[in-house]
Amino acid sequence: MLENVLQLLAVLIIFILVLVATYYATKWVAKKSGMQGQSRNIRVIETFKIAPNKYIQIIQLGSRYYSIGVTANNITFLAELDEDQLDLSAGDRIGPQVSFKEMLGRFTRADKPGGKEK
Repeated sequence: MLENVLQLLAVLIIFILVLVATYYATKWVAKKSGMQGQSRNIRVIETFKIAPNKYIQIIQLGSRYYSIGVTANNITFLAELDEDQLDLSAGDRIGPQVSFKEMLGRFTRADKPGGKEK
């Protein structure tokens, strides 16, 4: 009996260590990938999917704006854009900020019998 309890404790401790290691590895990877995405002179303003693996992007290089076509194997220059041709208001593109907890609550209520979404 004592041997079984010790085995259970050992498995729980190993499981907790794996969870902690996973947590810190995820934070480390997120920090590293976040550093690669930061640039002072290059920004992707907007991306529009036109087909699987085919996108049109509006990018900013310095103070100029360009539209490009992006596929899995190719990037094509489409046109230079003037700032007055673009709607750069961030409020229109970004939806309401919803926390993960709220979103999860919506889905779990919708899955329950008799549950309804707001």
